Order: sequence, then C-alpha cells, then structure tokens
Amino acid sequence: MRTVFSLWCLLGLFNTVYAQQDSSGVYLTIADFQQQKLAYAINCKTQKHKIVQTSFSDQKFVKVIHNDSVITLLKSEVFGYQDCKGVPHRFIDKVNYVILNPSEYILIYKHEIRAHKQSELHYMFSRGIEGQVNKLTKENLKRAFSDQPEFQKKIDEVFTRDTELTRYDKATKTYLINWLYGRIKA
Repeated sequence: MRTVFSLWCLLGLFNTVYAQQDSSGVYLTIADFQQQKLAYAINCKTQKHKIVQTSFSDQKFVKVIHNDSVITLLKSEVFGYQDCKGVPHRFIDKVNYVILNPSEYILIYKHEIRAHKQSELHYMFSRGIEGQVNKLTKENLKRAFSDQPEFQKKIDEVFTRDTELTRYDKATKTYLINWLYGRIKA
C-alpha cells in the first residue's frame, strides 16, 4: 500500500509540473483533467478567449467564446476548466469551485460567494478525483474514510473545528489533512 501511495504522490507531482501555466481551456471529463487534456484550449500569451459563467447557482450553462465561435456547454456534462493563471476549476452541482490542491489525494474545493463588503467561503472535498464530493467537515471526512480507523482517530486528535480542515503546511507544501493521511498510509 505504501508503494501505491508513493506512486500516486509522484504522479500527482508530475501532473502539477506537466500542467501548462499559460494555457486555458475546458476539461470535458475527469479523464481529461487527469491527463491535462484541454478542449477549446488556447495559449494565454498569444491568444484570447473567454470562459463565461455566472455566479448564480441556477445557471446551467458555461459559454466558451473561442476564436469566432460561441460554444455553450451544460455544466452538468463538463468537469471544469483551467484559467490563464493555471488554476483548475470544477463544476459541482452547477457551481464553480476552485480545486485548491489538484495533485493531492484528498482534493479540497473552494467556492466564494461575494456579497456587499463580505464574502462567504464554502469548502468541499473528495477522496480522489473520482470520489464522491461532500461538504468539508470532520464528520463527512470520517464517513468517507470509514475504512481507515487510524486516520479517523487522527482527524479528531488534530482538528478541533471544521474550519481547521483547510490548514496548509508551508513546509511540506501540502494541506495538513493530506499530510496526515500520507503518514497513516506510509
């Protein structure tokens, strides 16, 4: 199991390095995201396009203005997109979430709702890219990892509140929850 986790981490680091920071486009499927295959891709340094989607949660579509064409895609049929800063996004229930840690096993997604002079952050997670997406809480993490009693114990030992689950460790350049999981799996 240790070899599998080490291999997964190595592949994740490879994907992070492999992802082109100057490209933008749409990930049509999970496989496209895993392979860094962008549809309607452009080189941001030499070309322009727009990926238009509203912040309204009931908006079902995303529009890609590519060259002289407007392509309308159902959010429910598209995995997500990458912006010109190299930041990957995923559509979850028609809402745009930033993937904070695309190379880690426990993926953390962030959605910011901006209101007048305030903003509210919503976090989700999944166990791997193909895992079910849930609200990021201690209880949901423990439920998702019901087969890992040692990891469940560490979650309770290290995190006292749900808001702490997004802690990032600058020394290891990883989210603390993934660092803990890696230590259990090692």
